[in-house]
Amino acid sequence: MPALISVPDPVSGGRGELRVDRRGPQRGAAGAPPLIVLGGMTQTLSSWGSQTRALAAAREVVVYEARGQGQSALSLDDVGPPVHVADFLNLLGALEIDGPVDLCGFSFGGRVALAVAAAHPERIRRLVITGVSAGRGVIGRLIVRAWKEALRTGDLEALAWVSLTDILGPAYLERYGHLVEPMIKATVQRNTYAGIKALFDAALDDGESTPYAPLTLAPEIAAPTLLIAGELDRLAPPADLEALAAAFPTRARTRVVAGVGHTVPIEAAEPWRAAVLDFLDGAGAAGDGTDGGGTAA
Repeated sequence: MPALISVPDPVSGGRGELRVDRRGPQRGAAGAPPLIVLGGMTQTLSSWGSQTRALAAAREVVVYEARGQGQSALSLDDVGPPVHVADFLNLLGALEIDGPVDLCGFSFGGRVALAVAAAHPERIRRLVITGVSAGRGVIGRLIVRAWKEALRTGDLEALAWVSLTDILGPAYLERYGHLVEPMIKATVQRNTYAGIKALFDAALDDGESTPYAPLTLAPEIAAPTLLIAGELDRLAPPADLEALAAAFPTRARTRVVAGVGHTVPIEAAEPWRAAVLDFLDGAGAAGDGTDGGGTAA
């Protein structure tokens, strides 16, 4: 169940809290290590509820709200990648998780996961990244610019309306359009404007030559890696996925899910989860694959 976990705050020099959902057996099937899940920019624990329950059937799963997200309470004076890496390590320490873990990151959480895996290879056994490509492309950069402009209004709901309809694929919107407004209300209620603005200011840099750009981090990552993308993702175009896969020392495995947008874990919940568990539970760490399935869940 969700809980607030006290951790050191390297920014304030004091302590703060990360909101965590920890489930499943602490010794999983065949000795599987814990799986840590990092969500997208405005996601909270509730965004992962159904996935967490299913993933935790045979292994320990920890989902947490990063600094700036949801109800986690840590200084917002610095929410850059190095601080998120420190928060990750501090959380593992607070949860008394000593050995290597499997790490799964989506979108913003995927970029943080890449930074963690590059900086601390000894802590990551296998890595799954969804919604991150070699670059954003022209359309992706324009989308990010529109998000920033929406956020400048001071209205988090305006940002949610713009961003959610950008990242969900057309098939999902056609089928579940009636759920969009409740999802937006939940996003606004479960986050703070100050937290999301801090994350946007620090993390949504269009430049791909920064020290924390995916193509810069990938060559430093030792863990076997699976990259997952939606066929219709405009924010992290699947056309650039192979370039990112090739940048890893051992070429990352890739999987493109047909007919879905950026939010693969939501739009194609079962195919996404099957791909993640297949990879984590011993599937080959090298080679490429394409998943032609995927329906909204």
